[in-house]
Order: sequence, then structure tokens, then C-alpha cells
Amino acid sequence: IEDVTTITTSSAENNPCSKLHCGNGRQCVIENEQATCVCVKECPENKDKRRMVCSNTNQTWESDCHIYRHRCLCLADCKPIDKHLHINYYGECHQIPDCEESVIKDFPRRMRDWLYRIMQKKHVYNKTEVLSNTDHLSSDWILAVIWKYCDLDTHPSDRFVSRHELFPLRAPLLSMEPCISRFLDDCDSNDDHKITLIEWGKCLGAPEEIGIRRCIRVRLQKKRVKRENTFRRELDYKCKQFNDIHAHDDMDNEVP
Repeated sequence: IEDVTTITTSSAENNPCSKLHCGNGRQCVIENEQATCVCVKECPENKDKRRMVCSNTNQTWESDCHIYRHRCLCLADCKPIDKHLHINYYGECHQIPDCEESVIKDFPRRMRDWLYRIMQKKHVYNKTEVLSNTDHLSSDWILAVIWKYCDLDTHPSDRFVSRHELFPLRAPLLSMEPCISRFLDDCDSNDDHKITLIEWGKCLGAPEEIGIRRCIRVRLQKKRVKRENTFRRELDYKCKQFNDIHAHDDMDNEVP
């Protein structure tokens, strides 16, 4: 292909590719000054078993990049077995144990605790900006429930979490937590293949008063923190430049 250039991060702002979303297994290139999506040319070699993936056909792939690239390349002429190829879970394929009743009963509590610990590690939300002042909605774990729902509702951000949007939660856990699939299926109480915030909160034991506006506040807070972090990085860089210049001046002015 003539005049094809892969976009780099440094030039993204001035390039047509900066506003083009290509999806998994594809990359953006410039062809005759036009942005277009093509299948990923090559995936990095991977020997780490933790980064391998097991497909829905029970085949182990070297990485998610490899399976997405294969799916992209075979779209024009797929074998029947590859037509709906997707990642089932991360790690090498193995026998997934059955979900035990005692485990599924305790699963909402364990999930709440896990989400709260993950949220704590991120250090990005101020609960007073996300939750109302209503006493029974002020629990930290409820904030974690809302945060994760908003985090999942991204492509598209339409106030519903689809089966596709659940993938980042389900796939990394399935090999270790065999009840995750049943738990997520139970969350979809009306079986319409999408989960509302009310359904999500209910299956995790939160009150039905959880409001969708809180997702908006979470996203606004997330954007604000991102801007603050960018400002801090720029300030640190400028301070370093200033200190380097003055350190050089001090050395020049030293008396022998």
C-alpha cells in the first residue's frame, strides 16, 4: 500500500487517526492522508502464561492480541468454528470447576469487598462528590459498587452494561472464580442481555435508591483527577527544567 504511515503517540493530536477508534485486533494507518483501520500487522511474542488466553473453542492462544488479530484477518473468509471466536478467559485453557452453592451465596459480599479494595488502590474518588448526603447511601462499599458499574459502562456509555462490556470483569476472574459467570447472569434479572445500575446494585446488596446521576458525577470526578494529574506532571517537568538551568548557572558562577 502506498503512502501508509502508522500513527505514533507523539503525532496523534495532529493526525486523522486521533479520532478514529479501530477496535481490538485493528490499528489505524494513514493512507493517502485518510485514516483507516487495518488488521494488526504483528503481535508481540509472549511466553508469560498469565497473559495467554483461552478461547470459546477451548484453544489456548499466545495473547489477546493474537486472537483478535486472527479474528480480524479471517473476517473475509472465516471457517465456521472461527466465526464467533472470542476470549473466554485469561490464562491457559483448563477444566473450570463447577460453581458451588455455598460459594455463589457468599459471592456478592466477596465481590463488594474486592471492588472496594480495587477502588482504594486507585485513590481517585472523593465519595462526598459522588454520593448524596443520604445516610444509608454513604457506605464505602456502595461507592465501590457504583464506581465499578460506571467503569464498565463505557462502549457505549448508555446507562446499560452489556454482555460485551462485562468482559473486562469476567474474563480475568473466570479461571480463578468459577461462579463469576453465574453471578453476572443472575444480575441480569430480566434476561435482556444488559444490566442496569438498579440490577447491578440489587445483585450486590445495595439499596434501590442508587441513582444514575452518580455515574455522571463519577465520570466528572474522573476527568477532573485526570486533568489535575496532567497539570502536576507538566509542573514537575517545568520545575525540573528550571532547577537544571539554575544549577548550570550556579556552576558557571562558582569562584575557583
